[in-house]
Formats: sequence, structure tokens, C-alpha cells
Amino acid sequence: MKAKRYVLSFAALAGMFLIGSLTYHSGSQAKGAYSTPVTVMNTSSSSVPNLDTEKLARIPYESTATASNCPSSGGVGACFFNFSTPPSGYRVVVENVSGYFQISPAATGDLVGYIENGAFRIKAGFTAPRAQVDLGGHIQCAFDNPTRFYIDSGEGVFAVASANWSNGASSMVVSGYMENCSITGCPAVVH
Repeated sequence: MKAKRYVLSFAALAGMFLIGSLTYHSGSQAKGAYSTPVTVMNTSSSSVPNLDTEKLARIPYESTATASNCPSSGGVGACFFNFSTPPSGYRVVVENVSGYFQISPAATGDLVGYIENGAFRIKAGFTAPRAQVDLGGHIQCAFDNPTRFYIDSGEGVFAVASANWSNGASSMVVSGYMENCSITGCPAVVH
């Protein structure tokens, strides 16, 4: 009985070997190309960045613009604020817009405005509420808004603000960061 079990086990093993050798196919072999071995040194003191590498290439961006083309001696009208454009090969991601304005004490409403590009595409809007009259006789208005829009290389971006102006000082700031398009690719913004 024991011998019969050994013979049957051996026959089953031989049968599996025979079936395996008959089903051999030359395309089923794994083949590889070999090259010179490469050694990567990645110490904890000089590690290789592996997450959000493009963040390392971000350059802080801030552009301040003072009012231009305002009504010459104050009065109702629009003032323009021209911001710097990114250099060739870069895109600016604007994350915040802020402004400080001095308007006429005769103003009855808040200052309103918007940011656009040269193609008349609105990027952001803003409202600056009126505050108290300062020692110079101006009403102060200010705002600080988080936002998100893009300025591509060569794209002119400016703000237009409307109010009853005085002859005081007014300025705006856009801030964010520049992306290096050779790293991030700067895909076209879908409109």
C-alpha cells in the first residue's frame, strides 16, 4: 500500500513535469537589457526632493502701482494702476490684491474697481469701504482680498478704480509668486 502511494505520487509529479515541458513557449521568457549599474546616493543631509518639486522654483512676486490718469484736480472719474509683467518664461500666480486710496470728503459711496488684462478680460473685482476723514482732508479707503488669477509673460495687467478723487495718494499691490515655465510647463489657462 505504501509502495503504491509512492508510485502514484511519482507518476503525478512526472505528469506535471511532462505537461509543463509541452506548454513551453519561447515568448514566455523574461528578457532584459543590461546597462552599467547606477548608484544613487541619497543621504538624509542631502536628500533628493520627491514631493512638489516645482514649489522649490517659485519666486515671490509683489508689484506696487500708484494711481495714474486720475482727474487732475480731483473729482469723479477713474484712476489706473499698472502692474509689472513677468519676464519671458515665467507666469505670475496672483494670490492677493490690496489697495489704499484717498478720496474726496464729498464722496458718498465706497470706492469700486476691477483688475483686467489688455484683452479686457476681468481678473478680479474689489470694493474699498470709506473710513474717516484724515488730517489732510481726505477720506481713507482700503481693502485686502485673497484671490487667484494668472499673469502670463508679456500680458499687461492693470486696475481701474472709480471714485470721487481728491489729490491724495493712492496705491495698489498684487502679490503671489512666479512659476518657472521650464519646470511647470505653464499650461494655457482655459477660458
